[in-house]
Amino acid sequence: MKRLPLLLNILLAVAVAVLYVLHFTGIGTGKKNKSEAGFAAGVADGSAIFYVQIDSVISKFDMATDLSAELESKYTSSEAAFQAKQEAYQKDVNDYQYKAQRGLITRSDAQTIEQQLYTKQQDLLKLQQDLTTEISEKQAVMNRQVINSIMEYLKENSAQFNYKYVLGTSFGGNILYANDSLDITENIVTGLNEKYQLDKKKE
Repeated sequence: MKRLPLLLNILLAVAVAVLYVLHFTGIGTGKKNKSEAGFAAGVADGSAIFYVQIDSVISKFDMATDLSAELESKYTSSEAAFQAKQEAYQKDVNDYQYKAQRGLITRSDAQTIEQQLYTKQQDLLKLQQDLTTEISEKQAVMNRQVINSIMEYLKENSAQFNYKYVLGTSFGGNILYANDSLDITENIVTGLNEKYQLDKKKE
């Protein structure tokens, strides 16, 4: 398995998912904000519209950091286990080739060993696929846990910030400009981390 910059991929995947949820969902209202007209209407009637910087929320949210570390550890462990089996298989292949080239085994034994090596090769391929699937599933679950925590916090604290819409911004995203006075990123990050740390102590 080729090693990827796993943490970066995780943060990117979560950021995209959270951007989608926060940008296209009217949190606190139960209604979806699907157009620019919805945004303009919110401003016109005095509704409170705020935004958070997605990259900052994800990178500073302790829960995302902890889960990313767990996933990285699982990935490293799985990679090591696979590498060990792959090296053992290669050792068997080299041993077979050495004996076969020097005529140290019979044709019948050679056929038997070849079949055994083929079976081991197929087992390795299956193991690699299973490990990749497991890591992908764990990453998907992690993403949902982080997104759910952010959404639940925003719902629980909507009265504190008096918002009807919370939009998500990121570099190159749909929101190209927003007044800094509407940025509640730091408040949300602080609140998320305080709640997360309290919940950890209760466990």
